[in-house]
Amino acid sequence: MTSSPTSSKQTEVERITKELQAGAQHSSALELLLERAQLYADLGDEEKAKADISQAAALAREPEASAASVAAVEKAFRAISVSNTGVGTGKYATQTNDAIVDSVTKFVAESLSPEDSARDIAEAIGVLSSRIAQNKRDVSLLTEPQLCQLVDAFHTICERVNLTKDQDELAAALASCVRSALSQLAVPTATSKEADRDTADRSALVKVAARIAETWERHQNDGHFKQQTCRLGVALYTTAAYALSTHEASQNDSVLSEVVRRSFAFCVSQLWLVGTLPVATADEYRDVGQGILRLLTASRPLFLSLFVTCTPAIERLLTLLGQPSGSGRRSMAMLIVSQLVASAKDPSNSSRLPGYEPPAARGGAPALALTKLQQCVVRVLDSWVQSTAQAERTQGLLAIAALYESGVGSDLVAKLWLQSGWVDELWDQGDVDLKSTQLALLALADASSSDAAVGPGMKKAGNGLVQELVRKGSSKSATNEDRGLAELAAVVLAKWSGVASAPVAAPEPGVVEAVPTEDADPMVLADMHMQRIIDLLASNAEPDCVAVERATEALGYLCLQSKLKEHVSQNEALLKGLFSFATKSTVASLKFSVIMLIRNLTQYRVVLTEEQKRMRQLQEMGAKAQNKAGVSKPVEEEDQTLDAPERVSARALLVSKAGAVSLLVSAVQPRTSPSDSVRDAVAEIAVALATTQGLRGLLVQQGGVRALLSILTGDAPKASAAPYAPQALTQNRDKHVAFALAKIAISVPPHLAFADPRELVRLLLSLLLEDTDAQALLMKFEALLALTNLASAQPGSAGDVRGYLANDLNGFAIVEMCVLSEHPLVRRAATELVCNLVYDPKVFEKYAANADRGIPAEDSRIVELPSDDDEDGAATDSYRSQRLHLLVALADVEDVPTRSAAAGALAVLSSDPRCCRYLFLVHPRAADVLGALADDSGEAAVDFKHRVAVVWANAASCGDTRVVDKLRQLGVAESLQGMANDSSMPYYAAAKSALECLAPSI
Repeated sequence: MTSSPTSSKQTEVERITKELQAGAQHSSALELLLERAQLYADLGDEEKAKADISQAAALAREPEASAASVAAVEKAFRAISVSNTGVGTGKYATQTNDAIVDSVTKFVAESLSPEDSARDIAEAIGVLSSRIAQNKRDVSLLTEPQLCQLVDAFHTICERVNLTKDQDELAAALASCVRSALSQLAVPTATSKEADRDTADRSALVKVAARIAETWERHQNDGHFKQQTCRLGVALYTTAAYALSTHEASQNDSVLSEVVRRSFAFCVSQLWLVGTLPVATADEYRDVGQGILRLLTASRPLFLSLFVTCTPAIERLLTLLGQPSGSGRRSMAMLIVSQLVASAKDPSNSSRLPGYEPPAARGGAPALALTKLQQCVVRVLDSWVQSTAQAERTQGLLAIAALYESGVGSDLVAKLWLQSGWVDELWDQGDVDLKSTQLALLALADASSSDAAVGPGMKKAGNGLVQELVRKGSSKSATNEDRGLAELAAVVLAKWSGVASAPVAAPEPGVVEAVPTEDADPMVLADMHMQRIIDLLASNAEPDCVAVERATEALGYLCLQSKLKEHVSQNEALLKGLFSFATKSTVASLKFSVIMLIRNLTQYRVVLTEEQKRMRQLQEMGAKAQNKAGVSKPVEEEDQTLDAPERVSARALLVSKAGAVSLLVSAVQPRTSPSDSVRDAVAEIAVALATTQGLRGLLVQQGGVRALLSILTGDAPKASAAPYAPQALTQNRDKHVAFALAKIAISVPPHLAFADPRELVRLLLSLLLEDTDAQALLMKFEALLALTNLASAQPGSAGDVRGYLANDLNGFAIVEMCVLSEHPLVRRAATELVCNLVYDPKVFEKYAANADRGIPAEDSRIVELPSDDDEDGAATDSYRSQRLHLLVALADVEDVPTRSAAAGALAVLSSDPRCCRYLFLVHPRAADVLGALADDSGEAAVDFKHRVAVVWANAASCGDTRVVDKLRQLGVAESLQGMANDSSMPYYAAAKSALECLAPSI
């Protein structure tokens, strides 16, 4: 009995659901969601289909999503959302494109009636969209007349004043269909075979652009039409302009260039202004913002030549920046302005502006586009800030704050601060401003506090008012508005606590200068913020996340000062409550503020090389000689004491005890879509926590290892990748993750910490390729220790990574370079790793191969080999070219652990007769080095004796009488008998065995 198509599709739905519940990987989950969405659509359940597409769209927005993933989601949405019957079904499935287009235009021409036919026409558009999505530049592509007919139909629908829901959805589906068709015309083909096709594409795009321009010109004074077409078709318009620009790049056609310029101008002067009106929907604003960014990317010179000379467009951008913080429109505007400034800084992007000169002719002057943008922005914002209308002044202050938050404040509004008295007037008027304007002024002070050119002046002029706002908001009679002002004012004071005060200029004759307000005491500020957080978390009502976030942010800035780190870290009640609250919270910005507080509490001082230390001393001496103001010596010494490694480690223990690790792990879970800033901060903190040995087990227990592996960038090496030589890590986050995991791998048994130790090996080998500054040397040292621990598993066991490390990844060559390091600790750790790696057969053979090359057979006359002092360089080099020679040399250095590790490797290798012959018949000093180790009486004497006893035992039993004779000549029997007197010693068995083999010769 065969199952029906419906039941089989339902079975498939259930199968996919189980796979998703089992936790599929990112790319697999996206594909499964789209597959299930299609099945739901085929089953007639459009709501579930759209829900799956929405989830897939969320995954496609994550950093690791590929362009193909985004395209797949877009295609699925077009295919499913416009038709209840699925793709390729219904009465329109067999109709030609012409027939479908005629049906659409006829329905629209008949005044969109009857009403219930709108859904029927939507089905027709769905079929057309499906064909466009599956098009491979064949005959099913829409022709120029068809595109123009559909564009006209879309405009006709938008002319109606009151659209029903079905008509509105029909217009949106029609715009989406045309946009998809236009996007396929965007990239001209390179082959001559397709030249005619490209010409037709250009012609179609030019016609569509002309049709759009004509229609908008007819409706120049029709605001309703403009708003409705923007709401439904902004993506269509920007796609048409973008597609045209791609053809211009490959054609030297002045007519086409003019069409492209007009299309871009239409988007800047019409779409941007209409699509960002206050009545515009969030989706409309998002679409117009994305379209503007797309056009900027398509042709930066053309876009900049239009935008920076269009004052209304710039004013609208500044208006959007002047909206309250947290607004989605403000966030998009910040992205746009940052991209605009980045493009305007490149002089070559000003090439289409009148008066453009090549960079060489302008000297060091800023790019022309940036200059014009600066002039307009400064003029507009200055007029707003100086306005007597509080709403306009508030808007100006918030816009300047947004520019600094976007990282372009110093690029666009630096001239404002250079105006005489501008900053003082800013704060003088702040005394009489409305509270909403004062809040905007504080937002500007907050955003600009980190700018070295602005922060000191703002602090000097505004210190008094900001402190007064804090005091007023702390009084019993304070209103909620007063408290909100006080919270932000306290954040500003915290940030200003790390800003040097501006120098006080000499007063003019006859002018009495006001006495500057004293800076707020950082300790008092810290206590105030800590108590504020405790009170908020202890209240019966749901804590105010914004208030908690602000207080935490301020506390984080204050904790850049060493004495406050100690003070805050010892407040157990604060840390436990705050970490618990942040762990449960879904507010990403709150989590980030708490994470930055942890980072500042646990940050170690930067490791300096000896040369860097000397340079710092010279700088301090120079500053002292010139009587420069700076940090006093007692304060600097106190900071060094409070930030000493043991004090930082103590703070790390305190924050971990309060629940920091759980918070960090929860903050980077993939389902929370953590930002890059959060991932970077967590990686830094992990290094700091793992530096304390007692916290490494806690990091493993609470999921720290998996969390760290999940935040590696796409550039980081993966264990599952095909074997290839490791490369140096290029991303700081990857370096921090690898460094933290190295510290963990040193102390925690690999089989407990890592599901597959191989996933760590490639990362650690990459750390060995770092530069040679102090921090890189520390990374190398700890990475080598970690690899030594990983390579300590029982040979041949499931956890044995020796072969993968040394052979599959060619890591042995990297380790050998570290053995030759000039830094004694790196050299020691590398030698210890070699001692573990020689248990691998292939590594062993690298040392044993050809070790006895040049030695005559045992029954031949022995040729006396040259000593180290002989002048016969060729003969001397014969033993120096062997890897064993390096181990012998390392067994003779001053560093005891290095000598012990080298001797251990020699003990393992001496199990091969070839190595024994090299040590005793070839190398001129190996026997003396081993004898010195046997006679050593230091703290490592037992280990040395054990290793030498093993070497002598192996040599005595190697089967070569010449080696045995050499041992007899060296008089090793006396040392061995001394070792064999105490059966409790680890070297007893080896010494006994060696004596038994040597007995006939003694």
